[in-house]
Amino acid sequence: MTALTDRESLRARWRRHLAVQGLDATDRADFALGGLGRRVRGPTARLMLLPSDPDHEVITIDSEFWDRLDELKTVALGESGRVRLGEQQIPTAHAAALVNFYGRGEPWNSYVAVHRNGSIDVGFGDRGGRDTKDREGEDARVFNLISLVGYSWAALELARNLALDPDGEWHLAFALVRTEGALLGNVGEGWAEPGTWENSVGGCADAHLLWHIELDRLPSDATASQEQAFAIGDRIEDAWGMQQRRYLDHRGESAGQFDARRIAH
Repeated sequence: MTALTDRESLRARWRRHLAVQGLDATDRADFALGGLGRRVRGPTARLMLLPSDPDHEVITIDSEFWDRLDELKTVALGESGRVRLGEQQIPTAHAAALVNFYGRGEPWNSYVAVHRNGSIDVGFGDRGGRDTKDREGEDARVFNLISLVGYSWAALELARNLALDPDGEWHLAFALVRTEGALLGNVGEGWAEPGTWENSVGGCADAHLLWHIELDRLPSDATASQEQAFAIGDRIEDAWGMQQRRYLDHRGESAGQFDARRIAH
């Protein structure tokens, strides 16, 4: 087979698995809500990292794997802080999940899951954004920029630390749900938050956002994970028509840097 044929075969495998997750196209009624996504209360965003052969199971979910996942559930994001991927270990039909929720039987607030095929799956509820009121008292949807970048960074670090197919190609899908008219908040020090008079940034023009990013390989170190997460942040900012990168502090002692302490927990 030619290189192009091999590439299209790889993309077809990815598309088939993304379709099951509702991450193949934005015009679906169940956009981003397939698989574990339907368990989230108030879904706001979804990240899916697929290996080159998502039909092949590479993980056995047993006590040894749960112990390993417990070791990796707290992730350092540079020197500014750490993030916990989830509090409760929940086994599911196809994945081991680290979940945040109010109680068993309740919808999940967020999760990070490792599928048996090596996929990393992140579902955002209120950590990714919230429905609130704007300064005129109207309904508004606000996405958490720093949190979206920070958890994306952590998910890439989880994949790297699990050493799953480190030299193979990967597909990263990133989705934001119900973005039309939504605002972008949870920004760095020195940037104005939505709802303040200093912030004149309007809402997003797109109904939903979905990016498909092909990776030649997983990040080789923490710096490469950070760079890929920042590239996701760049795409989010572009979708709101912003050239500035407001996931980085604008002023203060960490100006120009990412402050993990500002991640919404």
